[in-house]
Amino acid sequence: MLFAITQSTALVIVLLDGNPLADRLSAAGLLVLNGLWFICYGRRLVEEDRDDWRGFVYAAGSLVLFAGAVWFSGSATFALFGLVPQIYMTLPLWWAFFPMVLFVFTPQILTYAAGADPALPWPAALLIIAFSQAFGWAISRVADQNKLRGQLLERIEALTIEAERARWAAEIHDTLAQGFTSIITLLQGAQPNVELALQTARENLREARALVAANAPSPLDGSSLEDALRRLVSGVSLPSSFRVIGNAVPLATSVEVVLLRTVQEALNNVMRHSGASRVDVVMRFDSDGVSLEVRDDGRGFGDAPEGFGLRGMRARLEQVGGTLSLSSDEGASVLVEVPL
Repeated sequence: MLFAITQSTALVIVLLDGNPLADRLSAAGLLVLNGLWFICYGRRLVEEDRDDWRGFVYAAGSLVLFAGAVWFSGSATFALFGLVPQIYMTLPLWWAFFPMVLFVFTPQILTYAAGADPALPWPAALLIIAFSQAFGWAISRVADQNKLRGQLLERIEALTIEAERARWAAEIHDTLAQGFTSIITLLQGAQPNVELALQTARENLREARALVAANAPSPLDGSSLEDALRRLVSGVSLPSSFRVIGNAVPLATSVEVVLLRTVQEALNNVMRHSGASRVDVVMRFDSDGVSLEVRDDGRGFGDAPEGFGLRGMRARLEQVGGTLSLSSDEGASVLVEVPL
């Protein structure tokens, strides 16, 4: 925009000065060609942020056209206000300094060669040089800040996408994958388990719809946490029990979701890995907080490293200030504690 304004102003000034018509038209034509040179070549360098030898090519072509315009009309010197910023936009800061000096001194050199008074007083030329370098430094700083800001935004976007993928992976692992595992286990047990498998499949269908709609976990829809946990425990194919100790207190939805997912994951691990014949779940309320323990009589954890499920449980609990403890004393125990 600045370039277009200064070039248009320079054209008007040139066409209205006192030089012969032929000189005025020649100067105006060269200024127009200079504008076309920027549109066809220089603008692409600015848009692509090219800081290489192509900037010198643009500066050389622009200088030749500008010098020709000044030769025919000293009033074309006004075009400097639009041409100098273009040099700083197509070349690095200190590379642009020398072409800029040539642009500023061109009117002095040409008018001196023609034996006329300088079109631009020397003090004004030196002032323009100092101002141009300061202006170029400001442009460089703004460009660097914009580039840094763009890189930061790209990094934030990448981290956001990564976190969202991890969240969805945990959701799928904690709901659909566990439910389908239960279905397979139940169907392997023969006909009496078919009805329970169908019930589990319906639960997972509701889970899928809840995930897509970004709602709370479906086992909590329209029921208390205790009821949802009781349904989960009764849905396993092993002998099981669920009991609540203490007086239940209202919990934040985020805490209820974490406790529910933790029990889902623990029960899934019992069914898949423990070889247990029984599993018991105890929920306890006291003055300090709420705890949940899932205990089975299986083979325990042994020396096996924690898998994705346990790491996901820890990550979820950290979001609500909770802790996870594991033990393998006469089976396996998963203890979750969340402060109130």
